[in-house]
Amino acid sequence: MANIKIRFINFDRSEALEIYVEKHLGALLRRYEKSETGPHKLEVHFKLDAKAPLGTLKNSEVIIIYKYPGVQKELVVKKQGIDLRQVLLEATHSLSTVVQKLTEKRESGRRTQGRTKRHVK
Repeated sequence: MANIKIRFINFDRSEALEIYVEKHLGALLRRYEKSETGPHKLEVHFKLDAKAPLGTLKNSEVIIIYKYPGVQKELVVKKQGIDLRQVLLEATHSLSTVVQKLTEKRESGRRTQGRTKRHVK
């Protein structure tokens, strides 16, 4: 988890959630690190509603912040739900979709300008 930072807001650190993040987001991060050079930074924030009574998980939120090489802005994905693991999966899927579209957009821009990574005949 060298490039993944995890923050727990309004509850204690959970090793199970850290392993879950490494399993799902680590694979995504490794896949995009191979295709692009530069620093990849990923932050995951698990946030529970502080006003909810003890023993209830209402309005839990997962925020993923991803710094993608070549893009000035950070990509931010926010999802809410009751089960933190399910919300993390939804946020991971959304982040993957956004990064894939961004990558395709950059590749199509290179092709129109004649600067492809591979030689096209």
